[in-house]
Amino acid sequence: MRKILLLLLLLVLTKVTYAQVSSAKLVGTVSDSTGSAVEYATIALLNTTKGATSDAKGNFTIAGLQAGRYTVVVSAIGYQTKRQVVEVQDRELRELSFALQDARSMLNEVVITSRKRDQHKENLTSSITSVNSQLLQEQQQVSNNPIDILAVTVPGMGHSSGTSSNWAQTLRGRQVLVMVDGVPQSTPLRNGSVDMRTIDPHVLQGIEVIKGATSIYGNGAAGGVINYITKDTDAIKKFSSKTQLASTGSFTNTKESIGGRLNQSFFGKAGKLGYIVSGGYEQTGVARDADGDIIGPIYGMSNLENRNAFGKLSYDITSKQRVQLSYNYFGSQVKTHLSEVMGSIKEDRKTTAVPGAVLGSPEGTRWNHNGLLKYSYDSLFLNTSLNVSAYVQDISTVFVYSPTFEGGGQSTIQSSKKGVRLDLNTPFGIGANVIGDLIYGLDLLNDITSQPLLDGRTWVPKMDMVSTAPFLQLQANFLNDLVFNGGVRFENINIGMPDYTTLKPYNNNTKTFGNSVDVKGGELQYNNLVFNSGLKYNRFNLFKPFVNFSQGFSVADLGVLLRRATVNDIALIQTEAVIVNNYEVGFASENRIYRVEAAAYISQSDLGSSFMEQNGFYNIIRLPERVHGFEVAADVNPTRDLTVGATYSYVEGKRDVNDNGSFDDAEDTYLGGERISAPKYTAYVRYTPIKSLSLRADLIGSGERDRFTVQESTGLYKVYEGKISPYSIVNFAASYRMSPSTTFNLGVENVLNADYFPARSQFLMFDQYYIKGRGASFTLGLTVEI
Repeated sequence: MRKILLLLLLLVLTKVTYAQVSSAKLVGTVSDSTGSAVEYATIALLNTTKGATSDAKGNFTIAGLQAGRYTVVVSAIGYQTKRQVVEVQDRELRELSFALQDARSMLNEVVITSRKRDQHKENLTSSITSVNSQLLQEQQQVSNNPIDILAVTVPGMGHSSGTSSNWAQTLRGRQVLVMVDGVPQSTPLRNGSVDMRTIDPHVLQGIEVIKGATSIYGNGAAGGVINYITKDTDAIKKFSSKTQLASTGSFTNTKESIGGRLNQSFFGKAGKLGYIVSGGYEQTGVARDADGDIIGPIYGMSNLENRNAFGKLSYDITSKQRVQLSYNYFGSQVKTHLSEVMGSIKEDRKTTAVPGAVLGSPEGTRWNHNGLLKYSYDSLFLNTSLNVSAYVQDISTVFVYSPTFEGGGQSTIQSSKKGVRLDLNTPFGIGANVIGDLIYGLDLLNDITSQPLLDGRTWVPKMDMVSTAPFLQLQANFLNDLVFNGGVRFENINIGMPDYTTLKPYNNNTKTFGNSVDVKGGELQYNNLVFNSGLKYNRFNLFKPFVNFSQGFSVADLGVLLRRATVNDIALIQTEAVIVNNYEVGFASENRIYRVEAAAYISQSDLGSSFMEQNGFYNIIRLPERVHGFEVAADVNPTRDLTVGATYSYVEGKRDVNDNGSFDDAEDTYLGGERISAPKYTAYVRYTPIKSLSLRADLIGSGERDRFTVQESTGLYKVYEGKISPYSIVNFAASYRMSPSTTFNLGVENVLNADYFPARSQFLMFDQYYIKGRGASFTLGLTVEI
């Protein structure tokens, strides 16, 4: 018996020893383009739990591998991710070497989404700004408000209001269409200007902005498109976790200003199934200005409770077919009440706030639900790819209590969308010198939007829109250097609405109410063909010019027209759509260390839509408009450790009051500040003295805009026409990677504690909105990744 036991033990030991010897091992190094070691690089084997982290010399080891084929993925902050397929045999010791290319030096390698496919920025014939994952994370260290992030990072975007509303933050002087993964968030039938804050930036991997009127995306894109891109499910490991904690507050007066937020996400990929689940909660304290006073409460950022839930599943049916399901919920409402301490523009006294009871219900976004189901087939016929998307979006937003309603009241925009998008992409070639893609499909959308008061009164009746829009888009590349983009889209829109009675209009001069009007409802129909065309020449890196023409279609904030009706039939209201013609020229210039982009544009429409005060009432003016401007952006990367950049944006606009085709007559007037921003300039420095430490400073400034005259009767400017005086602030962000899994973040907004009025506070000319910008404030954060 003893001999048998000894024999069995020997066999077991032999087998264990053999298993240990027969397992394969990967060893290697990770370096940068100069040959220097890259510390803390992540080396993972795709679809397995195996992985390693490089040490101070860039070395790594992955042991205990079975024979087979593996995809090795190497990633590190500040470098481009690299993949390599490796096949190992039993007991093999395979040596690998990875040289990572510096991502910061690849200033031209920006991939953006145009219509429904990814393509390089160099193949587009219009102005694009892409806020990548790194830049987004840096800006979030300072502010988690997308309104602030877009103002800093996007040339042509208006100045941030410093509030929860993006009203007057136009793009090139016109309204913009906001989307999340292609799902529209804006409510162009009744634009409430809260669409930029409809998702928590922590679930985004980037933001893409197409500037200028675009006929590709349909109603509402008169000034361009902002598309928030959520994080994808292309994970390396089967299970990963990311926890983000942050504390926020004011340096000028910490009392009641301390807030905090938590974001937790889990993600991974196991075989054909990829997933990401994320939740976020934030409670802000009071926002204080440079003097330490609480900023005025209207659309304020004080005492907000923000909630976000996000989930995405993807399944690779085959190597060519994929299905994806995603959902996002966002809510943001005032948690505690602040009472106004009214200021005075005439006496140059700011509006502030103190704790106290206020009238009405908590303002903010009660909910915003987004659901998206997407199916893709990479090679259906003739190498044609197919994408079919079905989506729903439902949002409810409550606005501030206002005495301009008879007896007082609060309005709420309620909008529900259902849509289907069908896209086909067929590549083609003509000989060896012409290659391209033909993109065609159909957009179907049902948008039901209304703006009642919370007490049930109708302010804007329910508008039921059904839109059918076939489209065709062509891209062709000639001799690898000349790029052509062109396409058409036909808008067929029907909008039905019931009979309704307008609320009594409020006269701001006499402080009295006018008369209600009974309006007969009915159906409005729009049939418009819009198109775009552009050329770009990429032969020489030092000068890549482009020209572009694009039309944009927009139903001109129909809700405002309806609620201000002075006639008794919607057929008598001037509800014609705004068709914008956008002409643009520009160029890019680059080499290994720098990139410069510049563009000039003219945006003209035969029928506009802008506000103007007339005898105490605020009316929509439907006159021809012309907006023009230019933008310049430059990035320089002189060394691997240092990147600097700057932008300058200028925009101006006028209306043709006498409708004679000229905008230079004495009768013609400038557009107000709610449309046209003062000149904006930005500059930044990013410095990485060591691989684990990243520092960034941003300068954001406003120039002067003085286009209007003071009224003799009041000594003040008219509403929307106030003079904008220059101001600037400096932000700072630092990130220190203490270990492969732990990162410490610090952000400071308004480092120098500049005392200023944001542009919107200056031009609006309402005492209630005469509020200061935020003083020096901090965000202290910790990120833990597993």
